[in-house]
Amino acid sequence: MFSPLPPAKSGIADYACELLPALSAIRPVLVVCERAPQAPPGGNCQVITLEDYERDSSLAALPHVYQIGNNADHVFAYRAFKRRPGVLVQHDFNLHYLVEDATLAAGDAEGYRDVLCEEYGDAGGTLADMRQIGLFSESQKLALPLNTHLLHRASGLIVHSQWVHDRLPAEVHGRTLVVPHHFAPQATEFDALTPAQARESLGLRQDTFVVLSLGYITPPKQIQATLAALAMLRRRGARFVFVIGGQRNPGFDIDAHIRRHGLEECVRVTGYLDETAFFHHIVAADVLVNLRYPTVGESSGTLARALALGLPAIVHNFGPLAELPDDVVLKVPLELGEPTALAAALEGLMLYPDWRARLGQAARRHMRVHCSVEQSAAMYSQLLDGLGKGLSSGHGAGGRIGPHGPQLVAA
Repeated sequence: MFSPLPPAKSGIADYACELLPALSAIRPVLVVCERAPQAPPGGNCQVITLEDYERDSSLAALPHVYQIGNNADHVFAYRAFKRRPGVLVQHDFNLHYLVEDATLAAGDAEGYRDVLCEEYGDAGGTLADMRQIGLFSESQKLALPLNTHLLHRASGLIVHSQWVHDRLPAEVHGRTLVVPHHFAPQATEFDALTPAQARESLGLRQDTFVVLSLGYITPPKQIQATLAALAMLRRRGARFVFVIGGQRNPGFDIDAHIRRHGLEECVRVTGYLDETAFFHHIVAADVLVNLRYPTVGESSGTLARALALGLPAIVHNFGPLAELPDDVVLKVPLELGEPTALAAALEGLMLYPDWRARLGQAARRHMRVHCSVEQSAAMYSQLLDGLGKGLSSGHGAGGRIGPHGPQLVAA
């Protein structure tokens, strides 16, 4: 398995580290990292560097699995997949930023052009040429996902949502499995932590409604919309603290948005959170706001952790997150103007603690029953076994989520 591992500050590095002990309990796993990880995962799992892998030609005979995400942490896995395709775990539908990091960021303009030509023919080559003379818009990255040059080569595919599955080329559906994003098993270590204890450890008032956003601060997380909604509620007399639990982004001035809404006294920006502080914030909060627009088809490990600990969450009613049951998350429409629906959802959760409790209990129950890391590992193993029996040559393994959780079904 090619994947980043901690200390890489990547959700996919955390995902792989959580998956490996459960998967290696079923079958031995050799992990290839670009550089040595902070600590080896547990279980029947060995970690080597990319340099070690390239020195041992016998490893080519083993099944290969590639954890692929839309950022520079996955360039080494992307290049390795192109040399020796295998099972592709596609965490994001759109891979334009990954391709950019693997080519243009390395000074390989011709490699970027080759990918666009493979994806879109002569028109793709023209777009690449235009970019070289400065005729390019960032919006093109959202419009051009640059994923089919990998999809067609993959012996098998794992995605985390039906939303992504339905957007894949029809010819790869037969070897694609939907494996819902598992929750981090270490979340259970915080089951006994009470909100009062968590708030005391973080210096948060016991009598204040706590709204939470988690992860690296980027515009697609729509924190600016949450600030606007909370400003509306503050004008109506609501009392709250909004904790933005994540690392600041030099390209996105979140403090300017906070000042624009006059919420300096109501907002706390924590910076990067280590794992213990991360879980303490989840337990301390009353609601997680986990919006995504625009979406590149990503699933949220942050959301999975929060739901598993029973934290009510608000999500957009589109994209992968809309697939969660209606009694598990509170869904709001995308609002490009005044976020009135988001404000109403937050106000409702503030006013009705029993509703919050029911939503949190349903979320916790759903994640614990349907989205354990052991279920993810079992599905990975089923797909690998199926490919070994010839499912990759036209009798593929399709994936769905049934009433009793994820299942492998004949395509």
